[in-house]
Amino acid sequence: MKRQDGFSLLELVVVLAIFALVALIGAQVLQVTARSSERLTEISEESGELATALALLRADMAAGVPRPFAPAQGGSAAPLVVSAQGFALSIGGLARLEAHVTGFGRVEWRLDRQAATLNRAVFTSLTPGAPRTSDVVVLRDVEDIAVEIYRDQAGWGTSLGSDSGRLPRGMRVAITHSRAGELMVTEAMR
Repeated sequence: MKRQDGFSLLELVVVLAIFALVALIGAQVLQVTARSSERLTEISEESGELATALALLRADMAAGVPRPFAPAQGGSAAPLVVSAQGFALSIGGLARLEAHVTGFGRVEWRLDRQAATLNRAVFTSLTPGAPRTSDVVVLRDVEDIAVEIYRDQAGWGTSLGSDSGRLPRGMRVAITHSRAGELMVTEAMR
């Protein structure tokens, strides 16, 4: 019998089948890797948004000052006003370029239940008619916000009581996020 050089048809078919199987497995692995990468990017962005929002909230709470606010419509508002939608707080430390202007202002944190967003606005001064920034969405997918204050002799509660002209000893803000659950920030106020 004469020996032939090369591969038989059966050998080629087997090699092609093995190659197709390896290529299919490789395609599956690439597809799973791409999906995982997209999900990790999504989680990273969400974690960054949560971290930024909580850091900004903590910084605002730490900057609270016992100074009343004079709204444009007249009257006077306490340094801290708490409502079911959030809170407004007089703060110090706002950066100013003008030498004669104080660094005091006011922040408002408000839950927009319809849009499920936590918004922040800033008044650049405590005086009447102070310019107010438009609401900035700080956090999305927020279901609820609850604010508690710590008062001497009374402990944690939701009412400022007769101390409305002063800041409480502490403040705790609980934010219910649709995916992250309850997020809590507690800060000593004085």
